[in-house]
Amino acid sequence: MAQKRIPVAEDNKVPAAERIASSIKRLAATSTELKVATGELGQALSSFDKALQTLNLVPAWHKVAGHEDEHGNYWTRDIGYTKVQSEWGIALRRTRGNEFSGDHEEEVWRFNAAPHWMQIESLSKIPDLHEELIKRTEETINKIKAKTVEANELATALNAALIEDAW
Repeated sequence: MAQKRIPVAEDNKVPAAERIASSIKRLAATSTELKVATGELGQALSSFDKALQTLNLVPAWHKVAGHEDEHGNYWTRDIGYTKVQSEWGIALRRTRGNEFSGDHEEEVWRFNAAPHWMQIESLSKIPDLHEELIKRTEETINKIKAKTVEANELATALNAALIEDAW
């Protein structure tokens, strides 16, 4: 009777079936470690989210990485503060497209739901995001103040016209 042959990986003398059995145990252990590490990172980041949510801020993005070529093709990865699925918080975004054709694709995730590699890449940019939030909020304040002056001028003109019509 012929013996059943167990496949052996070419670069390793351990049979493939044994390698798979061993690796699934290691994958299960590392998966558990990844869940714990991700949870700890998420917990640490939640204090930033909670602090920002108590403020009345405008959305803002800060570029983490990106590139544009001479043909208008571009890609970016950004960290931001915005509303994702009706909840404000720190988010990550990936965009790509072509400036000339108008093609544009965008993916946005809450920070904790983004791919792990993007979380790792973006975390050190949180201070830059805070600076961007200050800048954008100050710009918005200035625009609102200018529009308030304009609205008051229009209201004054309207009231003057109503008084004039009343005579």
